[in-house]
Amino acid sequence: MFNHAPRFWPVMVLAVLLTLAACGKKDASPLTDTSGPLRYVPADTPYILAGLEPAPDDFMDKMEPKIDQLLATYRSMLTAAVASATEDGAGNEPDSKLDARDAALVDEFMSLLSLDGLRGAGMTRDSTLVFYGHGLLPVLRISLTDDALLDAAIARIEASAGQSLPVGEIQGKPYRYFDADKIRVILATIDDQMILTVVPASFEASQLVPLLGLALPDENVAQTGVLEEIATQYGYLATYVGFVSTERIFSTFIDEPEGLNKSLLSLVEFDAGMLDDNCKEEIRSLAAVMPRMVTGYREISVERVTSSVVVELREDIAAGLATIPAAVPGLGKSHDALFSLGMSMNLMAAREFLEARLDAFEAEPYQCDKLSGLQQIVAGGRQALSQPLPPIAYNFRGFLTVVEDIQGFDFQSKAPPESMDASFLLAMEDAPALLAFGKMMSPELAELTLEPNGVPQQFELSDAQSGIDSAWIALSESVLAISVSPDAEAVLPGMLSADSVSPPLFMSMDVDAASYYTMIGEAMKQKDDELNEEMQAAIAEVLLAAAGFYDRFAVHVGFTAEGIEISGEVLLAD
Repeated sequence: MFNHAPRFWPVMVLAVLLTLAACGKKDASPLTDTSGPLRYVPADTPYILAGLEPAPDDFMDKMEPKIDQLLATYRSMLTAAVASATEDGAGNEPDSKLDARDAALVDEFMSLLSLDGLRGAGMTRDSTLVFYGHGLLPVLRISLTDDALLDAAIARIEASAGQSLPVGEIQGKPYRYFDADKIRVILATIDDQMILTVVPASFEASQLVPLLGLALPDENVAQTGVLEEIATQYGYLATYVGFVSTERIFSTFIDEPEGLNKSLLSLVEFDAGMLDDNCKEEIRSLAAVMPRMVTGYREISVERVTSSVVVELREDIAAGLATIPAAVPGLGKSHDALFSLGMSMNLMAAREFLEARLDAFEAEPYQCDKLSGLQQIVAGGRQALSQPLPPIAYNFRGFLTVVEDIQGFDFQSKAPPESMDASFLLAMEDAPALLAFGKMMSPELAELTLEPNGVPQQFELSDAQSGIDSAWIALSESVLAISVSPDAEAVLPGMLSADSVSPPLFMSMDVDAASYYTMIGEAMKQKDDELNEEMQAAIAEVLLAAAGFYDRFAVHVGFTAEGIEISGEVLLAD
């Protein structure tokens, strides 16, 4: 049960720290402030995520106690993880020296896993965060109230570990580092900022100067105004906004590299000269299909947080994808259920889109040998499209599943639930034809005299399991819906007549987050032979604490004029 659950906690801890750091208080226009953190970011950075504006005080006032509670559960899980790791294979008591050393180290590290601990290390709700590429090399900067506080916290951890990180120096500025094979991780505190970067271990000290901000770029990203443009175009807040440029990443490998990229690529013996001009142009055109991905928050309030990721696509590709989603009643709406999940697809439109893409490949095939694999897609795609589908398949428009409740589901044994309150909807161009097809497969359906008038009828289920021995079905000209809800007679007509969102979504999911985390947390208390009791209890505690964060969350995927948009909404618990 949940074999990989212990592995997610470092990611969640980092997410909490970055969320706090993303709430920095800055000037009125932080995205174009050339004197702020963006002054360290080169104008041609291939990627950046920036948190430069404060979240509302009422939001932080509400969330900080919950964050502190969640951090407390991480402390419990870390303690359990260390205790488990120091046991020998037979489950015997750990070595006393190892136990004492690890206990001191864990105690010191855990002191940071609280709001007071973070403040004591210089990180508060006023901290700013910028994660960016100096060329391809990643750099993380978090502003501190006093860099001496973080230095002191690290020194305490080193003392507890009985080992200090090696220290280097550049222009009189010390930095800590550790090597892992050919990679060097560097941690520095300079001018009240924490700087974390990863470089080849063979890099010389002079090559670290721009990464640590000891030499500023000739032009920085704030001067370009690109983040402000993204925020304006997509309605993002300066609290969190960023992008990944596919075109800039590709250009690193097809143009003559400069700066740190030149040093980096020379280490792996990559030579852009091995690509002829035709290859370079074709690779450049490939990058233009998906030139950029952008992301940001749109709302942060005491009620909700909304965000999105947009995969920007070439105009003709975006226009073709926009024809694929179809109208499905209720898809994209909040159903106030345990969860809902659905998608839509006009299969004929999807086929026409794929055929157009294959035609384009055939009309102007790639000549570059490095892209020969893409040309093989044409043959495979043609073969896939030649496979026959039942004519009724092209009537398909989408589906929606709404689960109100599940009872008696044993996560460990994976036994089916004892009871379920759920409804399922299929949107079709010709729903009566689907029913007719189903009657050929099911004697129970064949006995029905169902008309496309939305009036539900009950029918028996063969080979019934989990105490579900009958269901209700209703039909309209374009929708077939089935329900095992106790209120099916009332539920089904509403499902059939529900509005469809416009423009239609490709996929949508809506979850009662509080109930979901509570259900999973309680399930974690069941005995699991792969986890000790302390770890199970600690993971359950984390999940139950997370249940206090959220009321609901929803994720929607749509195709727009810009490309693929993945939007999220989190409703916060009181």
